[in-house]
Amino acid sequence: MSDTTGFNELMQKYVNTDYEVLVDLAKEAVKRLTPPCQKVDPEHNGYYMLASIILSAVGADGVLSALEKKMLKEVMNINDEEVSKLIKMYDSKMPDLVDHFADNMGEDIKADTIMLVTTLAAVDEKIAKEETAFIRKLFE
Repeated sequence: MSDTTGFNELMQKYVNTDYEVLVDLAKEAVKRLTPPCQKVDPEHNGYYMLASIILSAVGADGVLSALEKKMLKEVMNINDEEVSKLIKMYDSKMPDLVDHFADNMGEDIKADTIMLVTTLAAVDEKIAKEETAFIRKLFE
């Protein structure tokens, strides 16, 4: 998406979306992403790949907001301890892995990856420039 104005308007649309709608969109994206994640990550039943997508989204700006944490718990159906374990899995190579995954798994998977990343980035009612840069990279 090369149109900066259109991209920014799209991001603002997600920022203005109600929390419950973002959670529903993220849950649906996770549901659709699980089989391809399992396909590329059979050793971990897709969990590492899915965690890479999620952690790349919430880690792009280096801050896990309270709303992002709340959304993670709801979308992944995990508790505080499991969120902490998930966060500790973060590896700086994950964003590149996610970009490669999105680029090589077909347009539907790419769209679901972008949806999940965007909803997680937008949940705290602002999208940081680092999050915007990561989402833009996924669109390329």
